[in-house]
Amino acid sequence: MKSFGKDMQQPRFILILSAHWETEGLKVSAPGPLRTYHDFRGFPDELYEISYPASADARAVEEVISVLKTAGLEPEQDAEWGLDHGAWVPLSLAFPNADIPVVQISLPNNSSPETVYELGAAVAPLAERGVLIAGSGSTTHNLRAIGPDGSQVPNWATGFDAWLDKGLDAGQLNYFDNLEAAPDFRQNHPTEEHLLPLFFPFGAAGEGRKPELLHRSYEYGSISMSYYQFQ
Repeated sequence: MKSFGKDMQQPRFILILSAHWETEGLKVSAPGPLRTYHDFRGFPDELYEISYPASADARAVEEVISVLKTAGLEPEQDAEWGLDHGAWVPLSLAFPNADIPVVQISLPNNSSPETVYELGAAVAPLAERGVLIAGSGSTTHNLRAIGPDGSQVPNWATGFDAWLDKGLDAGQLNYFDNLEAAPDFRQNHPTEEHLLPLFFPFGAAGEGRKPELLHRSYEYGSISMSYYQFQ
């Protein structure tokens, strides 16, 4: 993630969708400073002291809302949320100076790969204007199945990632029509929200656009640290 930020041209602003901001309806950050949310428990004190002081630029917010409305969506501005750890953790690694405007977009309740893909397609014009469109989740996310860090990665985790890679390489959304039919889907995702952000940049890139796998490793046995870039 650190090299990703260093190796790219600085974006005009960043639009990010995280698994950790689920809302009734579609929400977008309101202009102004974004609060760093420490929405987790039981971790070392140092993590709760981290601040990522990014702001949502008024013009950026207006631009995001404009393309969403053009696509027939009805977003609402939200001045309360800020940035959850699904957003500020990767951003603090890739862009540690917090000097690029950030707009966070929510994951509406009852979303599916198709609806999140369509949301990404709606904001696709922004990518052509120098905006970085990002989705933050995890390709495997069963916290009840975690083991000691460094433990052997289970076949159900590597098998699911292989299935996911195959579909993304095909570049076809219909590959993901039935998530329940994916190998060990519920073992990897007791709930869907951590997988769904992947379909946001997928939709922004468009069908047929194959992503590059930038990195893959596993934490606590089965939590996949997979990073894709859609070109």
